Amino acid sequence: MIIKPNLSRILKPFENKWVVLSPDYKKVLSSGDTLEDAAKTIKQSDREKVIFHRVIPAGFSPNAI
Repeated sequence: MIIKPNLSRILKPFENKWVVLSPDYKKVLSSGDTLEDAAKTIKQSDREKVIFHRVIPAGFSPNAI
């Protein structure tokens, strides 16, 4: 079981973007406005090892009406 660290500090500069995280969730390996942009620099053989994640803006609440 992987215990995810608090990502808020490392993801803050990437709000509203896609990021590629290292398998241990400690580093942002790539980022982009689209998933395709973020994936461009990741080797095909590594794509099943990394984590693709969309960073939503701080304070965003999908349930707020």
